[in-house]
Amino acid sequence: MKAEELQALVHGPAGASISALVAALVFGWQAKQWARWVPHRVGKKGRARLLQENKTVIQMAKALPLAGFGLISLGLMTGWLGNHDWRVVGLIFGILFLPILVILAAGLGRGKDAMQEAMVAFAISERTPPGVLIGFMAVCGVIGFVSAISLLLSHFTP
Repeated sequence: MKAEELQALVHGPAGASISALVAALVFGWQAKQWARWVPHRVGKKGRARLLQENKTVIQMAKALPLAGFGLISLGLMTGWLGNHDWRVVGLIFGILFLPILVILAAGLGRGKDAMQEAMVAFAISERTPPGVLIGFMAVCGVIGFVSAISLLLSHFTP
């Protein structure tokens, strides 16, 4: 096989299929490795009960980032966000922090234990250890905050 043929294969539909297959295998392996670190219960509440009690909060936590991506898409289409601005990528990372805000806001009236249960239920639904999930989302939140401040300053300063 010549270099040109190999390059055409990699950049064509077959390359995308191979890439998707490798990504799916890696994701499956990762999920299997992380499964032992995902909690099975909080206090006396098991996995199924946690997921059932926090079903609405989990759905909202998963839906809000989609709305945020829609707003960023709208900003890109209208030209308010520059097409080649690095801060747009930062905002996209920042949107990944929104589920934590939803969970905290939903648990404000119910107390600290309810917030913890909702966060663990969200981690269970994502099949990710809570420490990894919260750490990743916190880093994304910082990136998004810095990007948002920088973007606002660039638009509103002379």
